[in-house]
Amino acid sequence: MNFGKIVNNAPAHIRKSFTYRTYKKGSIILHPGEQNNYLYILTTGIAEVFRQTYAGTMLSVFIYQSYSCFGEIEIFNENVKTLSVIAKQNCEIIAIHKEKVYEWMKMDFNFNFYIVKQLASKLILSSDIVAKLSLLTVKDRVLLSIYNHYKMGDLHNLTKQVLSSEACAPIRSVNRSIAQFVNEGFIDYKDKNFYVKSVIELEKNVECISLSETY
Repeated sequence: MNFGKIVNNAPAHIRKSFTYRTYKKGSIILHPGEQNNYLYILTTGIAEVFRQTYAGTMLSVFIYQSYSCFGEIEIFNENVKTLSVIAKQNCEIIAIHKEKVYEWMKMDFNFNFYIVKQLASKLILSSDIVAKLSLLTVKDRVLLSIYNHYKMGDLHNLTKQVLSSEACAPIRSVNRSIAQFVNEGFIDYKDKNFYVKSVIELEKNVECISLSETY
């Protein structure tokens, strides 16, 4: 049974506890580092999850489509804090308090099985992401930093010094990477400011090194 049917067939008293929320494209659904007591079910739209690396850069790690969920890890371990979740499109979400989630899991094997599968798959994916990060080149790390600053709308604040810190690379290596992007024609750097000349080419290059997983 798919997750949409599981949600639609939830016990009546569980459905009564559903809280319905809407988020406009670009808005923050969850702030990083929050204490979370809710399971979030995305019913419409697309949401993206970002993780901050030890160097400070933000990396996309999950992309959620309609009828997927997030927040399940935190409700089973209060020491785990939230990652940043941003609406890529207008989103409609059902929020369910953890106590009701526990009740639902006791009553519905299909829902219980789905949540366990989610936890297992994210554990494996988190390990894969750590491994992939360790294998990225300086050029890849610089490109991901530029792309994520562009997506977050603060490219105008990005400096070479910040890139050097986020990519854990010396300025000379950052300069070489920037020069390559400029020569390839999708990034420009003038008067100490970065500009995206071709979003299509930028995204095409990022897709080759993407760490995110779609649910």
